[in-house]
Amino acid sequence: NFGSNPGAILAQVAAPLELLTAMSCFAWLGGGGGQLGLPMPKKFTYFALKTPVGLPSQFALEVSGKSYEGRSVTMDKWPAVKPTTPNGQLPFAEMPDGMVLCESGAIGRTIAGASGLLGEGKDYMVSEMLLGITSDFNKKAMDIAPSVFTVEKFDAVKKQAYQDGKADVIDFASSKYEKFLLPEGDRFTKSGLTFGEIDLFSKLYVHVNGAFPEIKAGKLARFYERMSEVPGIKKVLSGESQFGPLAEYLIPVPP
Repeated sequence: NFGSNPGAILAQVAAPLELLTAMSCFAWLGGGGGQLGLPMPKKFTYFALKTPVGLPSQFALEVSGKSYEGRSVTMDKWPAVKPTTPNGQLPFAEMPDGMVLCESGAIGRTIAGASGLLGEGKDYMVSEMLLGITSDFNKKAMDIAPSVFTVEKFDAVKKQAYQDGKADVIDFASSKYEKFLLPEGDRFTKSGLTFGEIDLFSKLYVHVNGAFPEIKAGKLARFYERMSEVPGIKKVLSGESQFGPLAEYLIPVPP
C-alpha cells in the first residue's frame, strides 16, 4: 500500500535495484567464465626460460590468483615433448573441456579474460593499443639482440648492427608510450594490471636484462618499478611459481 508510507516502500524497492546494478557491474568477475565467458586454462606449458613469448601468460596466471598447473620444459626434455604438442611448438594450454589451445597471444588473452584482466571500456582499448605498440617495440629490439641460442654467432657484423640500431630501440621505448601514461606516471589504466600492461612489462623486462638496460631508467621507469613489485610477477621472476626457476633467454651483447 503505497499510500501508507511511500518513502519506505520506495526504499525497499531501491535497495534490491542498487544491489542488482552493482552485481551487473562485476558480473565479468564471476567464476563461471570471466570476461567474454572465457574459462581459465587448467595447465600451461612452456620452456623454462624468461622470454617475451611466455612471460605474459606466466605473469597473468600468477596475477590472476586462480588455480592452475604450470609446466616448464627444459631444452634437454624438448625432443620428447615436441611430438606431444598440438603444432610442434610451445606454449600450449590445456582447457577445462579438454581443448588444447596454442599460440601465445590467444592463450594470454584467454587467461586475461578469465581473470578480468582484459580491462573494461577505455581501459580495454588502452590495453589493446599497448599490445600493438609493444609488438612493434619487441620486434625492433629482437632484430638486433642476442639470445642464449644466438650468442655464439653474434659476430662483428651483428654487433655493428646492434650499435647502429640501439638508439632507435631506446628512443622507441621513450617516445611511443609516455603520452598514454596516466598522471601518476606508473600506469596506463586505472587498475594498472591490464593484459596490455602485463605484456609491456614482460617485454621490457627481458630487454632490460638483455641488450637494452638503459630502458629501465627511461621514461617508463616508474611503470617498470611498480610492475616489478606486483606479487604475482615477483613470484614468477624469483622462481617461486609453479614454473620454478626460469633461465634468462635474452642476454647482454658480448664484448
